[in-house]
Amino acid sequence: MTLVEGVRAAQRILREPEFARWIGEPLTPGALDDDEAVAAYVRATGGSIHHLVGTCRIGADDASVVDPAFAVRGVTGLRVVDASSMPGIVRAHTHAPVTVLAERAADVIRGVR
Repeated sequence: MTLVEGVRAAQRILREPEFARWIGEPLTPGALDDDEAVAAYVRATGGSIHHLVGTCRIGADDASVVDPAFAVRGVTGLRVVDASSMPGIVRAHTHAPVTVLAERAADVIRGVR
């Protein structure tokens, strides 16, 4: 219901007189007059633009999948150096942080500290 509430809030805001000169035709194919219609719209058009990270979280604790040397715990000869090893979601594109991880992993693997 959070997304339904968000659509409702956006509808209220965009009905304010200050927005009148910028508002054209509705983007929705039909009226979104009830919560069920809004929920159907959200299900049909909603998506995610975040970059998944952290599925092989790096860390020094026992719950992490990858150790600080980028080695997968319990698997010999396998390292993970990509967004999945990030310990948490970044609030930006993942390219730069993954590049930093890769450079750090290269140093670790070569023995450069």
